[in-house]
Formats: sequence, C-alpha cells, structure tokens
Amino acid sequence: MTRMKRRTFMKSSAASAAALLSSRALSAQKGGGNGSRPNVLFIFTDQHQADCMGMMGHPDALTPNLDKLARNGTAFRRAYSQDAICGPSRMSMMTGLYPRRLGLLDNPDRPSVANEPDSLQTVFQRQGYHTAAFGKRHLCAAGDAGWDVTRSTIKHESPGRSYWEWIASKGLLDAFQKDWDAEFGKKYPTADLATRVSALPEGTTMEAFTAKQTIKMIREQKNQDHPFFCWCSFYRPHQPYTPLKRYLDKFDYSKWGKGTRNGSAIAKPPGFDQPASELPPRLQAWRAGKNRVWRLDKAHDDESLFRFHIASYYALLNEIDDHVGAV
Repeated sequence: MTRMKRRTFMKSSAASAAALLSSRALSAQKGGGNGSRPNVLFIFTDQHQADCMGMMGHPDALTPNLDKLARNGTAFRRAYSQDAICGPSRMSMMTGLYPRRLGLLDNPDRPSVANEPDSLQTVFQRQGYHTAAFGKRHLCAAGDAGWDVTRSTIKHESPGRSYWEWIASKGLLDAFQKDWDAEFGKKYPTADLATRVSALPEGTTMEAFTAKQTIKMIREQKNQDHPFFCWCSFYRPHQPYTPLKRYLDKFDYSKWGKGTRNGSAIAKPPGFDQPASELPPRLQAWRAGKNRVWRLDKAHDDESLFRFHIASYYALLNEIDDHVGAV
C-alpha cells in the first residue's frame, strides 16, 4: 500500500470535510449569478450554552429569532464542539480536522502543520464566492486564509478596520474600554465575574457592529453576479459580561424563581450548589478565591452576585438574538 505524505493527507482531509461544497450548486460554472448558486450566511455565537435557547425549553433564554431559524430549519441536538478552548475549536470547525491533527491544544499554539489544510472559506473562494468575515475570527495560519473582506471585533485581526477603530471614531472608545476591562483590567479595574452594566449607547456594541457590517455586505452583494459566503461571528455571550441596561432589565435577578419565560425571576442553575470537592481542579481553585476575576468564592457566598452575572449572560444573548433578527 502506498504511504500518503502528511501534506497530501491534510489537504485531502480538508477537502473531504468540505464535501458539501462539491454539491451541484457549488459546481455550477462561475458567473452563474446568485440564482444558480446559493449565498451562505454562517451565524456564530461564542460560549453559547447549547441548551440556552427558547426552543430547547430553557426557562430564561429569550431567543425568538434563533428559535424561528431552528423551527424552520434543522436543529442538530447531538452536535459537539471538538475542543473547550476557543482557537482549537474554531480551527477544527473551519478546516474539518480535529485539533489534535492540527497540533492545536491551546490558543497560543502555532504549529507548522496548521499552515497546510484548506479552510472552508478558501474552498468557497475557489468556487468563485465572495468571502467575508465580520466579528471575531480567532483563527490562525491557513485556517484564516481565504477572506476577501474582514472586519473583526479583535483589533489585530483587522488592523485599521476593526471595531476598535469604529468605536473610537464615534468618541466611545473609553466607554468600551471600561467594558473590556471588566475582564482584562487595564485602564479600569476588573469586575467580579467580569460582569458590569455597559455605558455604551444602543447600536454601538460589538454585536451591533458585527450585525451592521453583515447587513451592509448583504445589501452590497444583492446585485452582484457571484454568490457570497459570510461568517457573521458574534463575540458574545463570551465574557466580559457587560450588557446594555435595556436588555438586563428584562430579567428579574433579585431572587431565584421559575424563569423569565414563566413570568418569574431567573431560575437557579442546577449545578450551583455542587460541592467544591466534586468540581474540576481549576474550578476548585476559583471557588477558593484564587482568581482575581472569577471569584466563585464570593459568588457562592453572595448569590446576588451570581444572579447578576447569569442575568447578564442572558441579556447579552437576547441582544444577539435581536441582531440575528435584523440580519
């Protein structure tokens, strides 16, 4: 049997992972117009708990637009992330290869093998698609190749064109910096559980930016003679948890209840009272107060802090759902 070289295997694996793209729609000749080949809009959220959607029966998830997509499409209830860490997970998703095959086990990893596979957007691009990514990408090497247009919420991913320049042009960089520092604590102090209410005006959050850029691109592509592949990648509900007040006010977090969708205060998560001895080692350390941001010790002793934190998560998700509806 002939032994396949690693480079050949990597490229063939990536091509196999994107086998859907070799369907009749994608194999149509270039210049066929949007009528002959479908546009593809890939809407993505970060650190979105799988069951945190109304259609999944979650008592506090206000997600009518996402629920509508699920009702009118297909919901995969047994789909799993290939890694619990952002970079490896995203690279696996966009190349069709396991993180271990890519040599990516942590966000800072940059193995040479990551230069070899074809990315999903590269396959689209080769078929004559206009490729665009708006919002956080957090890819590396070949996994981030193949974009015609990018405007990220991460500054170094789209130098001069990122959310940071956009929000600065509106005179609101300082307000956003306070949100950002809830987790990172540079100009402003960190917040317990990286949670505080945002002072940004509505329509100026990272989520609003991502949606606005996506909508703008869709309108610009309307009369083009080639289809598009667009990755609309929302940063949230990833931390820092800094919701707009209007969204947070939808949730009663003054006490535990039966859930917002049941006309009550937010429901208590079932794992909240799990003994520290049953937690993974890192969470045990956080429960003991050994992390300056993730103060699980304080949240466990003062449940109002945890209720504020979890209500903020739900509020961020509700804002995203509004933007999905706009897109």
